[in-house]
Amino acid sequence: MTGMPADTEPEAQRLTALLSKDVESHGLLLEEVTLRPSGKQMILQIIVDKADGHETLDLDELGEVTTTISNALDKDAVYANAAPYELEVSSPGLSRPLTAQRHWIRAINRMVKLSLADGTKLRGRLLEVNENDVLVAEHREPAKKGMKVKVLEPATHAFENIRKAVVDPELNFDDALLDTVDTEDLEG
Repeated sequence: MTGMPADTEPEAQRLTALLSKDVESHGLLLEEVTLRPSGKQMILQIIVDKADGHETLDLDELGEVTTTISNALDKDAVYANAAPYELEVSSPGLSRPLTAQRHWIRAINRMVKLSLADGTKLRGRLLEVNENDVLVAEHREPAKKGMKVKVLEPATHAFENIRKAVVDPELNFDDALLDTVDTEDLEG
């Protein structure tokens, strides 16, 4: 790719330094920059997030920061003259590991999956986040179909003992919502 760096890790670090202030001007943090080849072009993936950990990005904010990043890249000597590249700007998805305290704070009251240093794996509701640990009420699957999930007493898990953690999305379907659907619209 003409004018595009071949080694992606140093380039990702350079772009992080270049774009951080522009992203911060929107009240956001630049979480990660990755570059990967795709055919004859490079894909620039940029992950941005809210700094406080309590809110999530909305589409308007994401659009505004994407425009700012695109304009900064257009002025950069490497990308102004580079072959076409694809820019992807997004917020961290649900599948991204919980690594920073703000990630944990955003996940309060959600189900999480933890892999602990001793090899234990558990799933439970995240209740509290402190400086050094988290409080999780473990949910154990029933032994037989039709039985209720067993919810254990909340237990504290130190960050130093958590090897990996992710949000475990819940699909709660409220049957009462079916009453609000106009079936005539569905029939075409």
